[in-house]
Amino acid sequence: MPYNPPALKPGDTIGVMSMSSWLDEADITKAKAFMEERGYNVMVHPQATARLGQSAGSAQEKVDAFHELIANPDVKMIMSARGGNRAITMLDKIDFDLVKNNPKILIGYSDLTLILNAVHKICGITTCHGPLFRELPAHKNFDDMIAMLSGKKTLFDLPGRTLGKGEAQGVLVGGNLSVFQTLIGTPYLPDMKGAILFLEDVSDEISRYDRMFGHLRVSGALNQISGLIVGQFTNVKDNDKNPFGFTLEDVIREHTDGLDIPVLMDAPFGHGADLPTFPIGAPVTLKVGETSATLTLS
Repeated sequence: MPYNPPALKPGDTIGVMSMSSWLDEADITKAKAFMEERGYNVMVHPQATARLGQSAGSAQEKVDAFHELIANPDVKMIMSARGGNRAITMLDKIDFDLVKNNPKILIGYSDLTLILNAVHKICGITTCHGPLFRELPAHKNFDDMIAMLSGKKTLFDLPGRTLGKGEAQGVLVGGNLSVFQTLIGTPYLPDMKGAILFLEDVSDEISRYDRMFGHLRVSGALNQISGLIVGQFTNVKDNDKNPFGFTLEDVIREHTDGLDIPVLMDAPFGHGADLPTFPIGAPVTLKVGETSATLTLS
């Protein structure tokens, strides 16, 4: 069973680096001041402002920074400064034994879906799908995030649209759809047998979402899960001259047809204003009713 890293406490040190794209130093400074005002220490690694194309430095620079923060006993939580692209270049370079022997909170979303699920799979550590460092000053769910990270939150109320009622228990995995489905066929894909899968995405074509859900289905991943929570798919695009002809609901219904599992869509999490912090790798119970669901940590 996955084990949690130690809970976050006031006065703890948060280590910041950039696992994906680069971020302006001014944004990091603003978020640092915000967290320090709330009683946390912040250690910003020099790599956090590195630049190489869209990337925050090279893959090796990222991995070196990550290893340094992991090995530092004063650092209790690691946050990526922002999302974007190229976290995947870190995966085959991470010292997972080092991570396993120094369990600490890892939090992020979007491109960080890769790192969060890989660490859960390889190390058996619960990671956190939540905000990026730069987003903290305006994060709508900040108080809930702190409650989750400090071990005080165990229940999530999820309004949405029910596509399949029921109750299921399993380990929570998932994140950004376009990123998560790239883990299929790699050693970093979490165990999907009986899993509760949550997915969201932003700014892509509806036809591509159909292909991604199809990839999850034909790979056998969807056939193994015990429940599905679909969050916000923001700014979904279509071809005006030649419309795809299927809605997101059509896509989800087709690719989950015959699974007989609880399914909720339009749940309040994603790249919009709502982003509760979910524990990847934690055992949970999902109950989907007529118009809403609850997610409870077991």
